[in-house]
Amino acid sequence: MRRPSTLLCLLALLAVNVAPAASAARKTDVDIPPQAVPGSRMPGKPIPATLSEPDGRGPFPAMILLHGCGGPALSESAWVQRLNGWGYAVISPSSFLPRGVFGGVCEPYRQSMVTARDRAGDVISAALWLRTRPEIDGARIGVIGFSHGGSVAAWVTQREYEQAYPHLLRASIDYYGPCRQPATKGTVPLLALAGEDDDWGSSANACRLFGSSLRPDQAFELHTYPGASHDFDNPSVPHSTKLGHPRGYDAPAAEDSFVRVKAFLDRTMAPAAN
Repeated sequence: MRRPSTLLCLLALLAVNVAPAASAARKTDVDIPPQAVPGSRMPGKPIPATLSEPDGRGPFPAMILLHGCGGPALSESAWVQRLNGWGYAVISPSSFLPRGVFGGVCEPYRQSMVTARDRAGDVISAALWLRTRPEIDGARIGVIGFSHGGSVAAWVTQREYEQAYPHLLRASIDYYGPCRQPATKGTVPLLALAGEDDDWGSSANACRLFGSSLRPDQAFELHTYPGASHDFDNPSVPHSTKLGHPRGYDAPAAEDSFVRVKAFLDRTMAPAAN
């Protein structure tokens, strides 16, 4: 019987450490008051969201989880569980419903209905609301987004938000959303993860070009995966196409990305030294 290699054993251990962990998360439906964020078309009603707290006593660091172009999805529960297992509270705002947009914005002709700049206002609103909560460590708030939400996670690291809301965000993670406007990026650390075969926004190429234009003090990491496409982290997505774009789960890419996300958060979201 062939014995597994040391490398395979190490990868298996890493996968265990970053897999969704069972936890006694407390989930609460909340309403986020929309803030008047410059450049964002904010809804005239509260932004509905779900706040999930990990087991234990706070205050907890928090992640703002941003859904894709189709709106909130059940598949995001795996990420909520994973982040809760790592000790993070997670707030998941719904960006389309309060703006009266139904059916998502995936089709090109619908994407102007709710833009990355609009949703950046939702991120700022959620972060400011989290700062008022006693169960949240208001100095340790980050963002993670997927597809359309990933582009928002990249967008909200721009200098204008950093100057208007100093020290509000500690870190941002972009899963397969294109990175845009490197000339306006601030210093909030950004991690981008993309499949090389993903042509929906061509996030690998867009973020590679984005990174090549940044200064050393503009913390940015990009990891791309050959053969992987859109939704590579989502085990519920079979290999298929959506609106003509390839998508599908890629287990090796997904597991590697989980390790990188946890390491990134361990570095950027650590408590401030006394």
